Amino acid sequence: MSKPLKIVAAVAAVLVIAAGAALYWGQHKTAQLRSDIAALVVDASARLRGALGMEADQKAADTEQGVAQLEQDSAAFDKQLAALHALDTGRDAALADAADDYLGTARQLTVYQARMHRLRIDVDGAARALDEHMRSADRRARGWIGEAMRRKDVLEKKYFDYRLASDGYADLARTYLDSRKRLAPLLGAQAMVDEQLAIDARKQAQEAAKQTAALVERARQLPVPR
Repeated sequence: MSKPLKIVAAVAAVLVIAAGAALYWGQHKTAQLRSDIAALVVDASARLRGALGMEADQKAADTEQGVAQLEQDSAAFDKQLAALHALDTGRDAALADAADDYLGTARQLTVYQARMHRLRIDVDGAARALDEHMRSADRRARGWIGEAMRRKDVLEKKYFDYRLASDGYADLARTYLDSRKRLAPLLGAQAMVDEQLAIDARKQAQEAAKQTAALVERARQLPVPR
């Protein structure tokens, strides 16, 4: 083989090796990206599973500790979203977008869930405060009627806000199913919360909303002098 041909062959060999190395590196980076995204989704799902499961136990959810845990969960989702956004997701934009939707929905779920339970606690407290005042013996005391009206107004305001949070939570629980359906083919359903848990949590929240509505309606029946 002549010298020029040897040079050409050597250059070709170098190019083949370089191309192979580039392909391997690209595959490695893509695999690493998918692994990073999967880790975020799995961790988020573990938190979301606990939050959705909390709906099955209203006594646990309707406490300051329960609300605090939900607020911590939503803050953790913020960090996970920030970590996802910090990744170079160009190698698998479809997966990154679906994961972003999934994590964002999980975050909003816990935000609304925390707000819903905090307001449910407030509604219960406002109803009891009104009931105690109406049953008090000092109806002739100066300012009694004004205080009764003030407490009733507090109850109505808290209940209005609670309904907004409860309805928002129910909508987001349904939206979660869409986010899960979008991500499952790209990452695998095992990385996410089972859809039945989200369905059950939504039903439980709606049942709790009915109970709260009944509580407020009973409070409304108390005779408030004008």
